[in-house]
Amino acid sequence: MRMMFFAITYWLIGAPDGYGDEPRLALDDITLVHNLQYREGVRACTLDLAMPKRSPDKPRPAIVVIHGGGWLEGDKSSFTTTKTPGNILDFARLGFVAVTINYRLSGEAPFPAGFDDCQCAVRWLRAHAGEYHVDGSRIGAWGNSAGGHLALLLGMMPPASLDKQEPYAERSSQVQAVVSDSGPIDLTTQHQHNQLPVAIEKFMGGPPEGPRLAEYKRASPVNYVREKIPPLLLLYGEIDTQVDVNLTDQFVAHLSRGGGKDVSYIRLANVDHCPHSLVRIPYLQQVVDEFFLRTLWSSTADLKR
Repeated sequence: MRMMFFAITYWLIGAPDGYGDEPRLALDDITLVHNLQYREGVRACTLDLAMPKRSPDKPRPAIVVIHGGGWLEGDKSSFTTTKTPGNILDFARLGFVAVTINYRLSGEAPFPAGFDDCQCAVRWLRAHAGEYHVDGSRIGAWGNSAGGHLALLLGMMPPASLDKQEPYAERSSQVQAVVSDSGPIDLTTQHQHNQLPVAIEKFMGGPPEGPRLAEYKRASPVNYVREKIPPLLLLYGEIDTQVDVNLTDQFVAHLSRGGGKDVSYIRLANVDHCPHSLVRIPYLQQVVDEFFLRTLWSSTADLKR
């Protein structure tokens, strides 16, 4: 079946000349490090890191890759192979420092544990910026499915007061650009519509009832629409059986009314869940690459990768 798509773009800022002129690096030019512990005392909290071997003239932008799996399963190893779109090796070949993380799944601890881990991974990256040549002011997040949901929260949830009990509490966990490959947007409505209700309840520690309703709202990116959000790229399939694309349509309309200045939405006809990482629509890799080059790399275009 021939795939079709259309894109809705709001206030998309054009890229400066020269931001993506350099060729993609070879795999032999990439360093890959496995199983770095980013949160002491929590076994799940490890990451793999890929970066160009060549020391840069200036720090490099970074990307945090968050795997999906309904918050129930999945592993960072899915994104350390070039067979899977969104992998850290391909991002490193573009000149980024890229990490893919494991985090506490809902079988170990419900929300906000897994999201706390994602925030900790961003802070860890900033704390180790010198060691890995990272520009801590330019960190993006990419995630598919449940990982896309967590990536959206990283970008959209307003920074909270510092919890001095958290590792690297003096660092920010905010990211400067987000790609969501079919990440859930409104957990309450999805649960009401019987979409992933078991996985959502496991993640949230129960149904959206009583005091837990507030936690459902806190865990839903739709409730953080405001003017000051980072650039977003939303990739969703029209026939997704897990995430209702109509909720994404409403989200994008809400973002436009809320003042979002850089929101790109690609809504693909006859495509199911995770158009980029699972369905693997070929041209979406270029879309994702160019988004991160524009939003994280463009003002450092003179950097020799």
